[in-house]
Amino acid sequence: MESSHASMSHSILMTCVCIFFNFLSSVLIILLNKWVYVNVGFPNITLTLVHFVVTGLGLQICCFCSVFKAKAAPFLEMLPIAFTFCGFVVFTNLSLQNNTIGTYQVAKVMTTPVVVIIQLYFYNKKFSLPVKLTLV
Repeated sequence: MESSHASMSHSILMTCVCIFFNFLSSVLIILLNKWVYVNVGFPNITLTLVHFVVTGLGLQICCFCSVFKAKAAPFLEMLPIAFTFCGFVVFTNLSLQNNTIGTYQVAKVMTTPVVVIIQLYFYNKKFSLPVKLTLV
């Protein structure tokens, strides 16, 4: 029983460490990107390309280290989600380039509620009360 409790505590600790690392790295990336836009005048499309390359390499490394297993999917079925993701990154980078960090953060935080609203009205998807409350 103690081993199970220790394992659970270790798992919770690792989850907290990962959440903290994710938060810290996200904030640092945003601040660095804004600094690059303001002080270097880096073109948006180039910075977006750098983001995609680094993300792709990171995913390959994670796959190699067995963090997750890659799955095959039909190319044509993946195109809509790929275009959507690319558009999201391009538009959030444009937002960061042209707005303050605070405005950028508000716009980014509003992404999830907008996606839920789109799913509610256009796809008739239903969400539980706890899910709706997390959006508030």
